[in-house]
Amino acid sequence: MPLFNLFYAFVVTCIFLLSAVVGADELTPAWTPSAGFKTNPQDRAVPGRTLETYYVYTDRNHRPKEIGKDLGIIYGLSWVAYPLTQPDTVRNKGSWLKYRHNFGQVVFDQDEPFWNWFVHPISGSQLFLYYRARGYSRSSALGMAFISSTLFEFTVEIYTETASVQDLYQTPILGAVLGVGIEYTSLALLNSGNPFGIFFGHLINPCTLFPFFENKIILTPTVFENKIPGLIFAGEF
Repeated sequence: MPLFNLFYAFVVTCIFLLSAVVGADELTPAWTPSAGFKTNPQDRAVPGRTLETYYVYTDRNHRPKEIGKDLGIIYGLSWVAYPLTQPDTVRNKGSWLKYRHNFGQVVFDQDEPFWNWFVHPISGSQLFLYYRARGYSRSSALGMAFISSTLFEFTVEIYTETASVQDLYQTPILGAVLGVGIEYTSLALLNSGNPFGIFFGHLINPCTLFPFFENKIILTPTVFENKIPGLIFAGEF
């Protein structure tokens, strides 16, 4: 596929995701079981049976220890992921001599638009969504993604190339814009009750698959003492 077509596909995707942000109130189900799930009264009357998992994002404060731990996890993973995802680059262009030479340097790179306008924003969006999954607000998630991206540029990628000015802002900023769109879209899909929607919701927002994703609300049908069926809400915060 020509590079222009890839870039065009990326632009169209961004427009779609941004439309999700603008229409978030319409896309995101209301906070009622009937709006988010395909249920019936018989299911609700079954005691002890889990009905559905409802995905939400809730902001909370983080202690310095938590912040350091989250940054450390992403930083450690970046050292593992970089040689695994770009083995030829690391093998052919990387060296500790180059690492020492590149340390503290920054340049405007000459990478193809595919990398600067597609790969890096997608990577940044997943960084943003990781921190959102851990309960950070959008502004805090942007800040954390910026720190993680900067650490990668100045201490990991310099093993093969000099830190890039474009990557320093495109990865976290464009990634956050894309991440907000993915956040709204994935929540709408995950809470739709449609198996295909749930599949694609997890596909575009894989952080929702892992235990570190906070604020999964479990809805369980039960029968109370007065014999009136109802729902029990349970969540991890």
